[in-house]
Amino acid sequence: MRNVYFAILLSWISCHLNGQQNNTLFLMHELPQANIVNPAVPIDCKLFVGFPGIGSTHVNAYSTGFALSDILVSSSGDSLRFELDDAISNMSNKEMIATETHLSLLSAGYKYKQNYFTIGVNEKVNTYSTLNKNALRLIHGGNTQFEGQLTNLNGTRVNAIHYREYALGWAREISKRLSLGIRLKFLFGKANIYTKPARMSLYTDAISFETYVASSMEGNMSLPVDVTTHTDGKLDEMVERDNVKTGDYLMNRENGGYGVDLGFIYELNENTTLSGSLLDMGYINWKSDAYALESSGSMDITFEAIEDGLGNLDAVTDSLLEVFNPEVAAEAYSSPILPALYLGISRYINPWLNVGAVFHTELYRNRFHPSLTFSGNTMIAKNIYGSLSYTLQNRQFNNIGAGIGAQFGIFHIHAVSDNVPAFFNLMNAKNVNLRFGISMLLGCGRERKNFGKDNGIRALPCVGDPYSAIKSRKKRKRR
Repeated sequence: MRNVYFAILLSWISCHLNGQQNNTLFLMHELPQANIVNPAVPIDCKLFVGFPGIGSTHVNAYSTGFALSDILVSSSGDSLRFELDDAISNMSNKEMIATETHLSLLSAGYKYKQNYFTIGVNEKVNTYSTLNKNALRLIHGGNTQFEGQLTNLNGTRVNAIHYREYALGWAREISKRLSLGIRLKFLFGKANIYTKPARMSLYTDAISFETYVASSMEGNMSLPVDVTTHTDGKLDEMVERDNVKTGDYLMNRENGGYGVDLGFIYELNENTTLSGSLLDMGYINWKSDAYALESSGSMDITFEAIEDGLGNLDAVTDSLLEVFNPEVAAEAYSSPILPALYLGISRYINPWLNVGAVFHTELYRNRFHPSLTFSGNTMIAKNIYGSLSYTLQNRQFNNIGAGIGAQFGIFHIHAVSDNVPAFFNLMNAKNVNLRFGISMLLGCGRERKNFGKDNGIRALPCVGDPYSAIKSRKKRKRR
């Protein structure tokens, strides 16, 4: 009964907060790529090799507040027009828009006795932007809606990062019940924009309709741009550098950093296993083309100038840009990567069905973004296995996921998504993600091929389900 209450509590949390994930992969322990989200997951084959560039590709985009259909509205004919009314009405005070693109350049795993060693080289591009609802209301509809009140516009911020990750992992069976894993990461940043939450306020007098705006913003960036400043240190011009070579940009090693992933697998009893991981604890030091930007000031705006909305008033916009034009200084800085937590439970219902649940959350700027996924995993046909999942997140209840893996000789393919219906209705989706890839599995012995029959759930030879592997070893030792 305690487990039921715990599941209800996690469901409530997920419905009232927002999140993103690729939880289906965490639950599909038959996939070698499950080691990506839990470094304690091994394989049963001697060697795993991901194809360069296509071993594992992950793409994800999500919005906690609105879908594309809320900002792109059909007009006459087949054309679309940009409209913010529906998006703003669906927003809470602060919302996040994020994207992720992760490309595996190199991945391999090697099994030696009770140890599993992995190496990986990954290219990662992530964006996480927070929007303040009142700031969008001001830009879209002017200040008349805020008459006679002090309006808070705090919180808008941007984090965009591109970096390469060199990873070394080690997993080991500590005892019959417990396996642990660790992965050390050496990070090299390529480009970054990292801002602190903007502090802004707006007051419109209810009688004179004059408006007072105050703002304070700080941020950093590391980009291949040429920056010029005025004599007072304020920004004059920022332009993209013309002579930047792609190879020099991609092989830039000046912006170094470190990270670590931790994971565990614990067999609670013969049918139930707990697992968890804490990923991406680390930071990057930015030194090349690194700048600090700071802006603060205040401005009075008359009613006549603002009543039709800021977006249509060039003179007011120019004045605002002049007042709040940032000071720029060449300065090194550090920025964190985004940590994530997974906690999962898996249970064998019968010889052909395994069910599980996983709680996932990310910590971004002191705010948690959780989700909860339930899944079932089974064999579909010979050498083909799959998973179905249901995820609570983003205040949406249609996040039905699926994963499939198949092995043809030494070749292994996989595709996993937490929200399959989104691909059939992209305009109304708040979350879209997909992971896919092709790899090779070598050195799978006869014993490993046969032991899956004892556990039923094993759909493919040589593809490591650590839960089944632990059970199988115990059965062989008892004999």
